[in-house]
Amino acid sequence: MSRAALVASVVSLLTAACGGGAVQTAAFATDWQSDGGKSIAAVAAKVGKPSLPDGGGLAVGVTDSGLVASSLDGAHHWKHPGRVDSRPAIAGDVVVFTSAGSLVALDANTGKELWKTSVGEKRLRGAGDDGRLTVASLGGGSGGGTLLVTVDRNGSVVRRWTPDVEVGVPAVASGFVFAPWGNQYVSALDVSSGKEEGRLLGRLVMSRAVVSGGSIYFGEHALLRFDDEIGKAPANGGHTVKLPDRELPGKPFWFPSGEAVLPVTAGAPDSIRFYARPAETNGKLGIDSDRFAATYFRVVVAFNAHDGTLRWARTFPDEIIGGDAATAGFVFCDESGKVWLADARAGGDSGSVALGEPLRSCVVRAGSYQVKPGKDSGTLAEQIAEAINLRETQMAMIQRFLLRELGTGEDPAITKTLLDLASDARTQPDVLDEAKNLLSSRRNGVEYMLDALSRHYDYLSDVLRPPPVGPLADALAAVGEKKAAPLLAAHLNDPADSPNDVRHAAHALVTLATGDELPAVRTFFSLYRATADEEDLIAAVIDAAKILVALDGPSGVELVQRAAADPMTQSAVREGISNLAPKSG
Repeated sequence: MSRAALVASVVSLLTAACGGGAVQTAAFATDWQSDGGKSIAAVAAKVGKPSLPDGGGLAVGVTDSGLVASSLDGAHHWKHPGRVDSRPAIAGDVVVFTSAGSLVALDANTGKELWKTSVGEKRLRGAGDDGRLTVASLGGGSGGGTLLVTVDRNGSVVRRWTPDVEVGVPAVASGFVFAPWGNQYVSALDVSSGKEEGRLLGRLVMSRAVVSGGSIYFGEHALLRFDDEIGKAPANGGHTVKLPDRELPGKPFWFPSGEAVLPVTAGAPDSIRFYARPAETNGKLGIDSDRFAATYFRVVVAFNAHDGTLRWARTFPDEIIGGDAATAGFVFCDESGKVWLADARAGGDSGSVALGEPLRSCVVRAGSYQVKPGKDSGTLAEQIAEAINLRETQMAMIQRFLLRELGTGEDPAITKTLLDLASDARTQPDVLDEAKNLLSSRRNGVEYMLDALSRHYDYLSDVLRPPPVGPLADALAAVGEKKAAPLLAAHLNDPADSPNDVRHAAHALVTLATGDELPAVRTFFSLYRATADEEDLIAAVIDAAKILVALDGPSGVELVQRAAADPMTQSAVREGISNLAPKSG
């Protein structure tokens, strides 16, 4: 080789290693050093804007006898009997699952088997499809590691990789497989050669590739779009979308780890999820319709995507075990086999389709399906009230959350909702406590408060729980509502009311009482000044004495003085009232 040729060869190698972007290491090698995004940017330039099938919208359920499916528009239904060993994956127009040692692909529109290939003990993690090739990541089995397999429409295995690392849910486009692994890398693998042509080092957890709206995203709790800015990702650049932080019951997640082999039967993590669809609006990446939803068993709540404000709540007849975010709405699949459509803005009922039988698990891919506006679902307060009225123990956490959200509203009807809960003998203890706490801080809905105070425990009249006297006393005293005084006085001597309720009623009467309430106050003071045996009653008796001294003239002062001098008066009461009415002279 001539000297000129040798120099040219060296320059070429240096360019490839330093400036051309190609990865100079084996696929999935763990000793790779970050190239600052050059290699993945070079792959992005080759791929360009991929044309990926999004599918027309499909729900697939796993039953005891196989798979059942329906398009979201209800036009197509199919069943596939047989053994199912993994949670299915819907990739474009293909449904993929493992069964008895084989990876099986079905036509998403008809359920017809497209191909089958042997995978041994491995189980499906997830799959991607570009209309020509299907790529699947499989894990589990006795050997550990991953089987990453690419299959064409004829069922021919085009490429297999067997890395020792756990590879998450992959995607495929333009002859490249995108394989997330190590929670921070995505390897871009050339299907034709099997080589790793580029690698992405992300600054967020990346265990899966997600195809939505024809674009590929990488992530788990947030999503990074694969586009011409992907090379900036190692420096915290690129186009990323994430959801606002909200502390919600059960700690829902957007996507489960792509490295997990999900069980065939759904569990609690499938019923406690976030759903959101990335979308670009006016050149900015965000969330479709500015809404994301969270499921909690039978209840779905939705929030503004930009600030996390609660916008709607919807209650379903059965537990939600799967779903997806669609254009302009959401799709939720329940354990009975019903697939529900909800519009994004208000959560209205936009229709449903039925899979026809109870499900072990359910997978939904909204694809290009657009949800139509739904029926009027009522006010937010009405929606929350419906969710709170569920009498199921496992719903207490979401009900307490909704109560706190509800309690910040100004609508007087919210006060009535809280009162109904606090007065209902069937309300669970945690929810009852939350409702009472919120009632004490209400400053509107006074008419509902007064109506509630007018009621007393009466078994024969089916009033099985006294009203929340204490919280109402605090609220009505805060607004100076004098109409509450006779009602509160009537509760002083009601044996059905708790000592704590009596304490708050007496304290409110210090502010609200008039001469009309004195007979009830005298009776209470006379009955309990010697027998009060707990802190709440002692405090109530002392407040009763204050009312007598302030409003009952000389007779009230004399009554309190005699009680303070009487050794039969409870000692703590005697100490508390001794300076209220000092003797003259």
